[in-house]
Amino acid sequence: MEKVFKLIPISEDSPCLILNPKQSKLLDETMIKTTIHFGLQKIEVTCKQLDTIKENEIGLSTTVIENLKLPLEVDYEVSIQNGEIIIGPFIGVLITNSRAKLKKKVNKLIPIKKLKQISKQYRLVRGVVVAFSWNGIDQNNSKINGYFYNPSSKKWEEGTFPFPAVIVKRTALSTERKKYLKKLYGSRFFHLASINKWKMYKRLSSNKDLIPHLPKTFLYKKPEDILNHLKSFRTIYVKPLSGFRGIGIEKFIAEPDHYCVKYRSDRKNVTIHFSSDTELLDYVKSKFKSKRYIIQQQIDLEIEKNHSIDFRIALIKNQSGKWEDVGMVGRKGRKGSVVSNLTNGGKMIRAQTLLLTSLNLSEAEALSIRQKMSEIAIKAAEEIDKYDTIFKSGVDIAIDRDHHIWLIELNNRKPYLKFSKVGLKSTIVKVRNSRLFYAKYLAGFPKEKKNTGSK
Repeated sequence: MEKVFKLIPISEDSPCLILNPKQSKLLDETMIKTTIHFGLQKIEVTCKQLDTIKENEIGLSTTVIENLKLPLEVDYEVSIQNGEIIIGPFIGVLITNSRAKLKKKVNKLIPIKKLKQISKQYRLVRGVVVAFSWNGIDQNNSKINGYFYNPSSKKWEEGTFPFPAVIVKRTALSTERKKYLKKLYGSRFFHLASINKWKMYKRLSSNKDLIPHLPKTFLYKKPEDILNHLKSFRTIYVKPLSGFRGIGIEKFIAEPDHYCVKYRSDRKNVTIHFSSDTELLDYVKSKFKSKRYIIQQQIDLEIEKNHSIDFRIALIKNQSGKWEDVGMVGRKGRKGSVVSNLTNGGKMIRAQTLLLTSLNLSEAEALSIRQKMSEIAIKAAEEIDKYDTIFKSGVDIAIDRDHHIWLIELNNRKPYLKFSKVGLKSTIVKVRNSRLFYAKYLAGFPKEKKNTGSK
């Protein structure tokens, strides 16, 4: 149900809900009492009908409005669950830890990029969106002090509210504070979980359907690990546990009479040769001291000579709470580069073009492989989602010479790269809007939507 309502205060001493007789779709006509939820606050009300209430209005006694602390300036939607009413959506956005800093943001004394973005997206969700700080939480009374977006004045206005139905984290929090919110909200407290490459591999490899699509991966513990796996696989990659943009990735190759390592430095390809195990181990000891690395078997992604090719699929959680594939781009690495990342000279190309030309596929074959890539990407996101509540993910995926699909990794922070460069602006818009749409779903306002892949 997406009908929009205005709340009308009614002078009644007892908690009442007053509807127009034609609003029978909202509640069973025989229902005398029900419960209204606003965030984590609720109140039992008596149901009444009144002809003077318009069909786009909901009358509430002032007792109810004051108890739930409902702003009257906003447009509300109504969700019925188990015969009870949810008014909202009521979304809390945790912007910062400091109450004073939040006030400065609202008063535009410091940059307010996050608040501007929410203001633009408000029309997509309606209801009450409150920006608040950790210090604005009153745990004893289950209330928050913050600023709600008033669509009439187009300003953020201060107020005190019940705990919202869902909390979106947009700032760094201590482990203790995150634990408190996770215990209180469960999956309705969500953020962009940062998962290192080893944890990600362990989680994905617990799914038997994904194992054939995962490169064999090992945790680096000592220099000899690199030498032993290099002798076994002949070519391996060593990657930082928490690296991004291809930074710090090195490729080790065992040639018939020597070893070599390749990596990018200062936008240039670097190759170092070693004539013995000892030389290689000395290099590894000096270069990989922190031990925060993984070792990964090579996947042959050099479909075009001296150019590695892979793809990025953008996934979002939609308003029905399902993972949705909203677009894919191809990446062609710089000549001789060990990575395909754009920051290392890689080039972004339309995925369809790469599938048809570089892989020499027919349109039917490209469509079939594209669908399989989407299914694997979504299955991987669902697996990670069992451990951390995430709502968007950039899945790096590749195809080898035998057209086998490989799952490289999931990036939950910036999944869409520069999709607009290949004409996929709609993908960026969908990803940017996904945070509030998913929050709306978690707040009790789902929308049925088919989960289909995109070309």
